[in-house]
Amino acid sequence: MFLAIQEKRFAKRIIKRLLKSHAVISRRKPDLSHGALYREVLLHSKLVDVSLVDQVLQQAEDSADLWTTSSMDVHGFRQVAHFFVVSQYQASGKVGAVVSFREIVYSMIAANK
Repeated sequence: MFLAIQEKRFAKRIIKRLLKSHAVISRRKPDLSHGALYREVLLHSKLVDVSLVDQVLQQAEDSADLWTTSSMDVHGFRQVAHFFVVSQYQASGKVGAVVSFREIVYSMIAANK
């Protein structure tokens, strides 16, 4: 149970930071959308090194097909955030999670972001 609480906090912390950056960038640059917007959001959040941001977005896009084949989801901010939370969790040395990061991300990020 304690592990689940830690994982939820981990995911929510990242998602809140991404959402805050999304709001700032959307206000500053309302003409940006999709990949260009997500790139700026990741850079603004300071969660991704500048040299890695394009690689992260490409990996998220490549992985989206695996995650969305059984749904009507398209590659969007939710999918980028989901990929990012999972990749950050794994980068911290953890292998499997007891919570569904997808459920946490999808409960916090609207489908139209």
